[in-house]
Amino acid sequence: MNIHQNVSLADKNTLRLDARAEWYCEAFTVEALLEAAEFALNRKLKVISLGEGSNIVLAGNLAGLVIKNRIPGVNRDAEVVHVAGGENWHSLVRSTVSSGLFGLENLALIPGTVGAAPVQNIGAYGVELGDTLLSLKAIHLPTLEQKTFSKAECELAYRDSLFKRNDEWLITHVSLALSKVSECVTTYPGIVSYLKEHRLDVTGESIAKAVTHIRAGKLPDPLRIPNVGSFFKNPVLETERAEALAKVFPDLVQYEATGGKKLSAAWLIDQMGLKGFRVGQFVVSNQHALVIINEGGGTQGELFELVGVVKQKVKYTFGIDLEIEPRIYPDGF
Repeated sequence: MNIHQNVSLADKNTLRLDARAEWYCEAFTVEALLEAAEFALNRKLKVISLGEGSNIVLAGNLAGLVIKNRIPGVNRDAEVVHVAGGENWHSLVRSTVSSGLFGLENLALIPGTVGAAPVQNIGAYGVELGDTLLSLKAIHLPTLEQKTFSKAECELAYRDSLFKRNDEWLITHVSLALSKVSECVTTYPGIVSYLKEHRLDVTGESIAKAVTHIRAGKLPDPLRIPNVGSFFKNPVLETERAEALAKVFPDLVQYEATGGKKLSAAWLIDQMGLKGFRVGQFVVSNQHALVIINEGGGTQGELFELVGVVKQKVKYTFGIDLEIEPRIYPDGF
């Protein structure tokens, strides 16, 4: 296990923010992860888990040990797929869809690793990871305990989980219960339109193609244009409050959700005329109002100034506090 000091993370987060890790390593096995965690434990260092850096914002330099989880491996037991945390999420979706398993097709083209997926309970186009999650394995970094969590123990919610609220656990493996029987979700109009336009039957592969096409058209590729995808969560309001807001704003975009109505944060931001709004090198994407792009060399100060303007304008007009979706490090920033 090679553990390095004072390592730049600029090329290890998709916003390309300049920040440095006090200590850094990459682990390809559970044993290596345990060795790295023990290194940190002996030196009383905080441990920060890193996947592909696609859903984090580095607000500054990181004290402690940053561990990049690169554990590979995919095993299938009938309709249950066991996946190591270092695997690429979209590659997993493609492989399950091509092998005739249903359940992940709506989650195509979401960037990041499998180990990071439960942290945010990733979701798109009417499907969340929690719909297929069976269990997962994780290491408790302060004690080196290895534990298997049931789905219920993960405390999954909208873009939330136990692991987002408690980063003492590092996810090493995920087990997903998929199906050979088609249960495709086609509630989003864009998917239906794509299938109709291309004269495709409803299959896992066709849904994945539709979702990939839609996402590619709306969200810039983080490998080419630095961004973290959706920067804000879609707010969920109590039904009465959402209906009252809709009377004032008849075109308000909203969907049914647990506990009330889910509003489109992109629509709220777009109504403020903020597409193309910039502070320094950071700009709200003209493709999608939820995306903030780093055009090169943008600083944390510029980013958070832009975020502050977006949140302030939406709050003033709609009375809604937008919540940032990606995790922000260091904690408490």
